[in-house]
Amino acid sequence: MQTDVIVVGAGPAGSTAARTIAERGAQVLLLDRAKFPRDKPCGGGVTIRCASLLPFSLDPIVEDVITGARMKVRGFREVTREAPAPITYMTQRRRLDAFLVEQAQTAGVKFRDGEGVTDITRLPDGSFEVKTKGDTHHARVIIGADGANGVAGNRLGYEAAGESAVALEGNYPYPDGVPAEFRNRVVLHFGDYPGGYGWIFPKGDHINIGVGGWKSAMGPQLRDLLQRMCRTYGFDVADLQNLRGHHLPMQRRGMVMAAAGSAVVGDAAGLVDPLSGDGIYGALRSGSLIAPAVEDYLAGRVSTLAGYQLALERELMPEVETSTALMEIFHAWPDPFVWLLQHFGPFWGGACAAIRGETTYVDLTYRLGSPGRALLGPVAKAGRFVSSRRVARG
Repeated sequence: MQTDVIVVGAGPAGSTAARTIAERGAQVLLLDRAKFPRDKPCGGGVTIRCASLLPFSLDPIVEDVITGARMKVRGFREVTREAPAPITYMTQRRRLDAFLVEQAQTAGVKFRDGEGVTDITRLPDGSFEVKTKGDTHHARVIIGADGANGVAGNRLGYEAAGESAVALEGNYPYPDGVPAEFRNRVVLHFGDYPGGYGWIFPKGDHINIGVGGWKSAMGPQLRDLLQRMCRTYGFDVADLQNLRGHHLPMQRRGMVMAAAGSAVVGDAAGLVDPLSGDGIYGALRSGSLIAPAVEDYLAGRVSTLAGYQLALERELMPEVETSTALMEIFHAWPDPFVWLLQHFGPFWGGACAAIRGETTYVDLTYRLGSPGRALLGPVAKAGRFVSSRRVARG
């Protein structure tokens, strides 16, 4: 098959890239090795900030609307805070991804599921030959959206994103509906998970329970930490269904994300929010930012997709870098920050505003004033040192 653009991977990044490119008039083929609908390990939370990037409503797939949080540090008293407006939509990845693919198809994208890519070759004329298990395709542009260790990024020569964080999660079923104590609120548990946290997210007929944090510290004890999380909230870890672990790809400074006629988006580019572990925002944002560069490339106005990388570095990377610094500080000293979230209105309000997309991490740091912003880097470095010493001591 001959087409303008092939997108490899039909997660949120790939389907968004395919849709936004097709909306600009290009012929787009979207490939995924799995048959849809398929599930993926993920908490399934779509923040209002994420949802605002989409030109359509997610109402058909929303299973719960989060308007508050129950927060706890280790064995201390739990505190519940209510948000002034909804902050997150809860769904499941099998439903979200299938829905986003449907929107891409509505825009004219050709979708082939169950067709895994086996090889990609750049031809002498700059176009690409893409081989799958059952076919061969040709395109002028290739977008890798099949994850940090995907075939596309590997065959195109892109550096794999770092796997500095890991998570383990499962589902506790409630066939008759989630109890009222878990509806409309996320449960966040801090202090026991190096570089991360434990969570409970409500869905339609189950809750998702998980833990995540630094790979170097949590990797060997993920199951023990998940068991502790379950025990804290009265669940037996043996009752969890669909137990799955996964890596959270993180950006390395200086990573190349675009070249002549190719680019990587979403997890393939390591665009996970270090502070929250959210990968969906980076997926949707990068999937949208790639479209203008592809349009210019296909029209012959530019000879490379480097404009996409410049757009990422301008519009997304400052947030990722600031989130990294805030993550280092928060996880070195979680107690005072969780206390502020629990008891200090402006601090909680700022967090809600960031989740809703009404402000950014960078904007929040400006509230610290010039001295505070100047200290952000040094304090983050100190936090990294404190955390590494804590992990080394076990």
